[in-house]
Amino acid sequence: MTRTNGLGNLGLRPCPVCGNTDESNEMYSQQVDAGRHDAMSYSSRKEPEYMRLRMVVCPGCDLLYAPRIPSSSFLADAYAETEYDSDMEARYAAASYAETLRGLLDHLPDRESALEIGAGNGSFLTHLLQMGFARVTGIEPSSHAANAAPPELRPLIRVESFDAAKLGEARFSLIVTNQTLEHVEDPYRLLAAIRSLLKPGGAVMIVSHNYRNWLMRLMGARSPIIDIEHLQVFSPGSLAKALSRAGFQTPRVEPFANRYPLHYWVRLLPLPRIIKRPFYTWLRSGTGARLGGAEIHMRVGNMLAWANVSS
Repeated sequence: MTRTNGLGNLGLRPCPVCGNTDESNEMYSQQVDAGRHDAMSYSSRKEPEYMRLRMVVCPGCDLLYAPRIPSSSFLADAYAETEYDSDMEARYAAASYAETLRGLLDHLPDRESALEIGAGNGSFLTHLLQMGFARVTGIEPSSHAANAAPPELRPLIRVESFDAAKLGEARFSLIVTNQTLEHVEDPYRLLAAIRSLLKPGGAVMIVSHNYRNWLMRLMGARSPIIDIEHLQVFSPGSLAKALSRAGFQTPRVEPFANRYPLHYWVRLLPLPRIIKRPFYTWLRSGTGARLGGAEIHMRVGNMLAWANVSS
């Protein structure tokens, strides 16, 4: 165990996809400032803080991961207590996910039940209901995010960390976990649990970051995906290997495009805060609001994975 100021004890782990213990291929050194930790450090779609754990590339499966991470209790508390300020951005993300899912519905056995792990404010649950899923459940560890859901959706969201055992005998036609695999300490275990919860022919849908994307490589440590809350970041190859190892059939992994207003894209740019914050504020209000609200649809390093279990 290694003591690191602000993160508690960091425990050593092998590659969480293939178990390889070779951590010699370092891509990013650790950069942590305990004084900059706040209630937003583990929040989704936050302004980048440019803090990170040490990240290495696994020679066995090409996963970029942190070989030393905070304890399970530290992470559980961090996500349970994190603040939430991305209500509008979550709605945009959910619309992009839904647009893709509509083209995949024919690959499901039915629309009896769907589960979303990392449901946030429930925006995507609304789309699942609109698509005709009879039973919809969301799991979200942050009470602040869940409380931002509309009143009619709150009963559908379980405010807790994901635990397959708590779902009992429930089986789902579709399980969705978007922008979540990066945050969990054991992504393989999560994928194996998802497979156990799917009915025959059911499918998992994942949207994940791709550190091999050319833009993310160009930005390097200034990329918003290289962040203290991300314990690992996948490549297309490592995500496909993780799904195959968890028992999914012929996983499909492809680029995914997001649609967000201009002001959100600006929020992610690696610009000095003295420049970015006034510009971002101008785009969110007053004379710049019309420009800032312009929707931009583009591929910036995310990928979609879809995989079924055997019928």
